[in-house]
Amino acid sequence: MFLQQIKTDERANSKILNLMEFKKKKPFFKHPIKITLGYPINRSYYIVKNVVYMGKQILAMKQEHDTNTIVLVEGKIENGQLTCISMLTEECLGDVSKILEGAI
Repeated sequence: MFLQQIKTDERANSKILNLMEFKKKKPFFKHPIKITLGYPINRSYYIVKNVVYMGKQILAMKQEHDTNTIVLVEGKIENGQLTCISMLTEECLGDVSKILEGAI
């Protein structure tokens, strides 16, 4: 009975979080995944790392045939699907590459 009172008191002091805002701050791709981009020339990439930086989903991708080159892009995710990718700005590119330097 005493344990229930403590948990009730903790809830009263904690913050209320919006679930959708909380999900935006977590990486969407948790495991490496293969995607195909482009039209009419399709290129296959492997998403090797996904991080969230300043509210943006940053994807580190390697090409299927050239595994030495890493491409950093921002992914737009809507309704649980990757809908668009775009190049990172110069300011963001330097910061993100420092974060990912030891992770990849």
